[in-house]
Amino acid sequence: MSEEILSIHNLSCRSDGTDLHDINIGLKLGEVHALIGEKDSENENFVRALSGELSDIRGRAVLKGKRLPSFTHLKQEGVVILRRDPVLFDSFSVAENLLFDRYPRRGLLKAIDWSEVNARARRLLRDLGLDIDPAAAVADLPAKKRKSVAIAKAFVSEPEVIIMQEPAEGLEAGDAQRLHEVIQRFKERNGSIIYITKKWEEVLKIADRISVLNDGTVLGPIPSAEVIRDPVVLLNMLGNYKYGKNTGEFSDDSGGILDAVFKAAQYLTSEYELKDVLLLLAKQAVKSMRADGCIINLIDENTDTIIDTLEFKLQDNIEARLKTEWILHIGLERKDIYYVNKKNPEFVSLFESVKKVKTLICVPLLIRSQVTGVIQILYKDYYVYSEEELMYLSTFARQAAIAIENTRLMGRSALLQESHHRIKNNLQSIISLIAIQRELMAKNKDVSVSDMLDSIVCRIKSIAAVHDLLSKDKSGRSIINIRHLINTIVEFMSFDDSIRVILDADDIFIPYNKASSIALVINELVTNCVKHAFPQGRGGIINISCKRQADQTLLVIQDNGVGLPADFDRNSIQSLGLSIVESIVVNEIKGTIEFVRQDGLQVRIHLPVERLFFRGAYAQ
Repeated sequence: MSEEILSIHNLSCRSDGTDLHDINIGLKLGEVHALIGEKDSENENFVRALSGELSDIRGRAVLKGKRLPSFTHLKQEGVVILRRDPVLFDSFSVAENLLFDRYPRRGLLKAIDWSEVNARARRLLRDLGLDIDPAAAVADLPAKKRKSVAIAKAFVSEPEVIIMQEPAEGLEAGDAQRLHEVIQRFKERNGSIIYITKKWEEVLKIADRISVLNDGTVLGPIPSAEVIRDPVVLLNMLGNYKYGKNTGEFSDDSGGILDAVFKAAQYLTSEYELKDVLLLLAKQAVKSMRADGCIINLIDENTDTIIDTLEFKLQDNIEARLKTEWILHIGLERKDIYYVNKKNPEFVSLFESVKKVKTLICVPLLIRSQVTGVIQILYKDYYVYSEEELMYLSTFARQAAIAIENTRLMGRSALLQESHHRIKNNLQSIISLIAIQRELMAKNKDVSVSDMLDSIVCRIKSIAAVHDLLSKDKSGRSIINIRHLINTIVEFMSFDDSIRVILDADDIFIPYNKASSIALVINELVTNCVKHAFPQGRGGIINISCKRQADQTLLVIQDNGVGLPADFDRNSIQSLGLSIVESIVVNEIKGTIEFVRQDGLQVRIHLPVERLFFRGAYAQ
């Protein structure tokens, strides 16, 4: 990205009392060069000058190494200039506006091919992710959609250079995000953009270099990476630094970081759980960053699923629940830092709910290049971090990653001891189940030895499935993904080809000491479907659903078989399988069971969060 495709030299002009003096700005091939100007009048004059609308203009433009006779020739040479308030033809359709002056034609008479006009417009809108009917009249569109149409029109001719003035202004959050994605794809095809805006927060995600238009002259450029590392540099150039508490100096005492590291080390060498260590670090981060809250999301690297969330807030009335997809997006982007505030168009759309928070700063947690979590720093006011604070956040993230890794290492040793203990208990449980099965068989002579042994083998396999999944976890964590557990149990069962199992399960992580119990429950319920719902070789479908809800996990097993007999009474029926399910769900986990007659039988099991879920992430 070294070749300069466009350069503006010594541009000077005056209009409506606003002067521009010796403006110099260059644009490299495949680059977004942001020009930030806080005065609308200066930004407008700069764009009008490049459009050739002003009469008294000095300076020159060089495009692809060729000096142009005047700035008017920029458009003639194919440079697209997208104005802040672009002009569209209200009486025309969206398709007509998009392809105006480049309509496809056919036949000897060169008649406009309207079907091709609509087809091309539809493809363009689809490629840009815009849900707009190409046949709709522009006059009928809301202002936000009209702006999206104008942006789409800028890309119709596949230009090499686009000059954009406030393109995200007035867009809905989703459309603003799509604009960033379109710009990124344009860059990847070696397209180049001068992006003119008054909102510096907007350009951090897309710009390669940043210049500032201040009092009629241009300062910079500076690489966007430098601004991301220390935004105070940019704000000082703007000369209008109004953001919150940060004065550019790191206020925490110099021993703050070492104190946090020392306390974490003390915790790690004691018997504290990981969540205690991370909460300690979160409190220290809030203090050192002068923040109002800190949230730490832990992510499973294998499934890209959030497995735990810890938070510390100075006040209970602030809330910032990022959407799961954004937490994962921020983590997987692997950038050093992610910054957004309420002035960004997409700010509100990032959250499930947000109250009294105006600034969010995020950093990923990495262990051996694998994303294992995201740290969120929250502010009630607009806030900009300094370079020193970024260094602190990086140290904090490394410390949190070390805490997670150390807990994993400790967990492997503890897991071996726990495994021996659990295997002993599981073997005792198997012996007890065999004894009960034998007693039931003595009372019911109709049960064959073969059926009894099949039941025992399935129960042993369901318990063994837990140990098998643990042995395959390279991270050495004592947690099990319920979705993987159900898959494993279903795979070892012998089904007739006429029976199909459909699984719809979230990635839900439970501790090892609960997994064996849940495995037995799943085994008994699926086995019950196979045996009783589809008698005499009848085929059917078993739907298994496991979903995380606010305060519970809902496990549903539904078959479309013969259903329950009319005289079914779960309290009087003698069934070892049902007894196992009742004992585990009701007595051990304090959950509930429902039997619903619904196109066969539906068993709904409610498992409360506080009894089932793993609340320390990687800790025992």
